[in-house]
Amino acid sequence: MRVIVINTGTELLLGDVVNTHLGFIAREIFPLGLRVERQLAVPDGDLIREALAENLGRAEIIFVTGGLGPTTDDITREITAELLGLELVLDSGLEASISERLRSRRIRLTNRVLRQAQVPRGAVVLPNEHGSAPGLYLAAGLNLTISTPHLFLLPGPPRELQPMFQEVVRPILQRIVRQSESIGYRSYRIVGMGESYVEEAVGADLLRIPGLELGYCARMGEVDLRVIGSPTVVEEADAIVRLRLTDYIVSTEGESLKA
Repeated sequence: MRVIVINTGTELLLGDVVNTHLGFIAREIFPLGLRVERQLAVPDGDLIREALAENLGRAEIIFVTGGLGPTTDDITREITAELLGLELVLDSGLEASISERLRSRRIRLTNRVLRQAQVPRGAVVLPNEHGSAPGLYLAAGLNLTISTPHLFLLPGPPRELQPMFQEVVRPILQRIVRQSESIGYRSYRIVGMGESYVEEAVGADLLRIPGLELGYCARMGEVDLRVIGSPTVVEEADAIVRLRLTDYIVSTEGESLKA
C-alpha cells in the first residue's frame, strides 16, 4: 500500500521548527510492511487544499499533520471535509470532553476552541490525551461518489501526535494493511573505509540478490550501508556484508561514534 505524508505548518518551512514527524511515522509503519513513498511540507492556509487534492489518488494511506487547532490558520479539518464532500457536524461527546479538559485546567472556553469538536460526518475521532485537538480517521471510500484513501489527520505537536499514533493509529493500520510479507531491514555503520571502497567490497555481490534494495550514506569518517528486502533476502545480504566487512562494522543499530 502506498503511503504519503503531508506535513503542514509555516513554521516548518521557515526553519523555526524541525520536522520530526516524517522520521517518526516512517519508523512506526515500517514493521507493518509500509514505507513512505512521498512526503510534502506545506505552509498553513490554502496550499493544504492543493497538496491534498493532488495526492488523494496517489496513495492508499495519507497522513496529514497539523492544522487541527483552534486558530484561524488551522483549516486542515475544513479543507478535508470540503474535498471529500462531507458535512462538518458537531460531535457532542467531543464538545463535552474539550469543555471538561479546559474547565479542569481553569482555561476559558471560547467558540474558537469548540471548533475542534466539528468533525467530518463519518470520521472516527482519535482521542488526544495530551492536548485539546483530536485526531481524525476517515476510512477509504467514506464518500461513495469519489475514490479516497485512508486519511489520518493528526495534531502538529509531537508530544500529542506520537502517543496518539502509537496508541490509536497503529491498531487501525494493523486492521487495514494487507501485508503479504514483512520487510527486512539492516543498517551497518562502517568506519575505516570510504564509500566507494565499501561498494567495491560488497556492492557487486549484493546487487546480484533479486529483490534487494541497496543504499549508502557517507558522512565524516563513517559510511552507512543499508539493505532492504524480504527477510530471506536481507539474511542473504547480511551474510555477505559480515563476511567482507566484519573488521569495519562498528554498529548495526545506527548509533553515531560521536554520541
